[in-house]
Amino acid sequence: MNKISLHGFNNLTKSLSFSLYKLDYVHENTSYQAFINNKFNADNLNHLLANICDEIGGNILNIAQQDYHPHGASVTLMISEEAEPSSSSIAPPQSYITHLDKSHLCIHTYPDDSPQANIAIFRADIELSTCGVISPLTVINYVIEAFNADVIDIDYRVRGMTRNKQGQKLYNIDSINQLSECLSADIVKKFSFTEHASIQRNLFHTRLARKKVVLDHHLFGMTQNDLAEQQQVNIQNLIATEIEQLFTNNN
Repeated sequence: MNKISLHGFNNLTKSLSFSLYKLDYVHENTSYQAFINNKFNADNLNHLLANICDEIGGNILNIAQQDYHPHGASVTLMISEEAEPSSSSIAPPQSYITHLDKSHLCIHTYPDDSPQANIAIFRADIELSTCGVISPLTVINYVIEAFNADVIDIDYRVRGMTRNKQGQKLYNIDSINQLSECLSADIVKKFSFTEHASIQRNLFHTRLARKKVVLDHHLFGMTQNDLAEQQQVNIQNLIATEIEQLFTNNN
């Protein structure tokens, strides 16, 4: 992506939103809920947001976090637009808000309290909104890979305006036609996707679904070897059907 030299004034807000769905076949729900509460606590939310902040080139100024009983967590990070981007790993849950200079990063998680046919659907919503020169598009691949989701909705919208050095108004500083242009070759290979864009309105939407169901990646509290061959086939088909329904929004 070509960098545009901007004037000091910048009233351009770029917002990137994710809804990420992870599916698990759960043999015993109580231990699954305990696992979710442990994996997606305030410390892990803090870790994930810090990594995302690092990836976009932000610098954390202050952190506040809180776990709740019986479940849930909140984290707030104060950030400035300074650090150099790098790489890191995973983990998200419950509730999270991060403030950059005039910008914010939020995470909310939605565990499935009542799995149907033993399929638990865990959802996390992430929104990153930035003002200034940093672009949230730089973390698309990081977020997808870090969360290891099976179905992903991505929305990107740009509001406001800025100016280049010649004083000309700019309503978008990212030259893209579709969000898939920002996806890595590996993600494009692993996922099916549909997308829509209204370039004049600076609105972009992409939905992805994992192409191949690897059963061991979806089993909680058991392995593929614990199941008879027909059980494996049935569960794999069940997960594939659930992914297709989430992808098409069709029961």
